[in-house]
Amino acid sequence: MKHIAKKSLGQHFLVSQRVLDEIIEAAEITKEDTIFEIGPGTGNLTKKLLLSPAKKIIAVEKDNRLYRSFPSVIASEAKQSQKLPNRLKLIHGDALTLIPDLIVEKPFKVVANLPYNIAAPAIISLLSVCPTLPSSMVLMLQKEVAERIICPAGNSNRGLLTVFIELFGRAEIVTRVLKHHFSPPPQVDSAVVKIVIANAARQSHVCHPERSEGSRHFFAKHALRVLKAALAGKRKKIKNSLFSTFQIPPNEAQKIAKKCGFGLDQRPEELNIDQWRALIENLI
Repeated sequence: MKHIAKKSLGQHFLVSQRVLDEIIEAAEITKEDTIFEIGPGTGNLTKKLLLSPAKKIIAVEKDNRLYRSFPSVIASEAKQSQKLPNRLKLIHGDALTLIPDLIVEKPFKVVANLPYNIAAPAIISLLSVCPTLPSSMVLMLQKEVAERIICPAGNSNRGLLTVFIELFGRAEIVTRVLKHHFSPPPQVDSAVVKIVIANAARQSHVCHPERSEGSRHFFAKHALRVLKAALAGKRKKIKNSLFSTFQIPPNEAQKIAKKCGFGLDQRPEELNIDQWRALIENLI
């Protein structure tokens, strides 16, 4: 069955078996894992997930056409009745509205060919407001976004998403993917990124455990507030972005900067993750 991709939903269906296999390999799926797939589309990745030892697969599809046809697509591949396997749960809905209420059994991993137009908010939500924090995420992203995510301190392309991910773990590019590996081909090349969440983050040690509201959600909310203010003006010095926005007096700003190990004349993209974490902690 041929499906016409919806531009409004950022649909580009991955058709390369080699790349699909690389995604599965990078996910390191075990028989204990619960897998969350965003935008299963025509089921190409889902079929590979069903061949893995995953304990459970949860797939959320927003497109009503694809949702309705999905059981027949999976069934035809498996040559059985048009019924989804017991370990596959298909949800019709918007992943961005589902994530804040997604409570699943651990270990929990996200494996997805993400629609490009929701990539950043989906990653941020999974790290910040999802009740179950993933242990890892293997995601297809635009190449430009993927390369920005792995930028080291000092690189001018370093942005909010880069730092926010680093607060919780580390990211690496698994493989770069050319346009012709999709149907229809997108305007840009892509890349598969693996994000591994640090043990400390999984144990909620990135927050203030002594506070009643001290949770990953609390920490993430304030981290985003700090990062948005600091990185709002491209190439601005941190004293003219963050400290100015927060209306912190120069003498107080100087004390905070010194305590966190950086200078007020530095630009936000120059700060390393330890300096960012200290800064966020001092501004909570």
